[in-house]
Amino acid sequence: MEDTMRAISRKHIALIMLLAFLVALTFSFAPLPGTSATAQAAATWKGITINWSNVRRGSSTQYAVVSVYAPNTSVTVYASVAGQNIWGSPYWYRVSPLNSAPLYIYSGLVVKAQSSSQASPYGSGKVIVVVLSKQWLYAYDNGRQVFNTAITSGRPSLPTPTGTFHVLRKLHPTTFYSPWPPGSPYYYPPTFINYALEFDWGGYFLHDAWWHGIFGPGTNGWHYDPVAGWTWGSHGCVEMSVKAAAWLYNWAPVGTTVIVKSN
Repeated sequence: MEDTMRAISRKHIALIMLLAFLVALTFSFAPLPGTSATAQAAATWKGITINWSNVRRGSSTQYAVVSVYAPNTSVTVYASVAGQNIWGSPYWYRVSPLNSAPLYIYSGLVVKAQSSSQASPYGSGKVIVVVLSKQWLYAYDNGRQVFNTAITSGRPSLPTPTGTFHVLRKLHPTTFYSPWPPGSPYYYPPTFINYALEFDWGGYFLHDAWWHGIFGPGTNGWHYDPVAGWTWGSHGCVEMSVKAAAWLYNWAPVGTTVIVKSN
């Protein structure tokens, strides 16, 4: 009987030790209360700059510039904070780890980087495509066409630039002023614009042209307009009707990809 009791006691002790080991092992892998490392990792994402971007110590232009990132620089966004409103949005992205010195870039200068599974330019998010040979604009949302409209692009002597761009800022309303002096064949008087989305520095916009009556194929050259008479295409911008520009303005946020291609 005594041997039997000793055997049972040894089994109880072994079982208790095993349970204690399992409990210790469980707590060793459990996160401590208040630990934010997992939450921080889940909140981070990869982005790229869409233009020359000042990196500052705080979320305002009052903070010193500590670096300047070139277009298409890869960044990791660790947080989004409210700060100075620059182009219609008050948000700035923190591009340094939360346990290091703060570094911020204005949100309008950073877009999410595409993964390898998002190689198609029309396959993810909102994309605006301008086809110059067709004088037509298409809007895509996650690869699905949601809008299209006739446009007028730059005349032969002032062509619309081709390539991949992003909406840099949005203006509603605004006034365009000619960079050419009076007497130049390209001069135009101060012109009221209802909706404008800048896609390339240097004054290249997607905007309404209320003074035109037609858009589409042939309008980028010398053509007859029922409202304006004989006229050329734009000075390099992508023009469209007021109704189309209003739709695009309300649909496309700052950072939206803009692809301008010949065919």
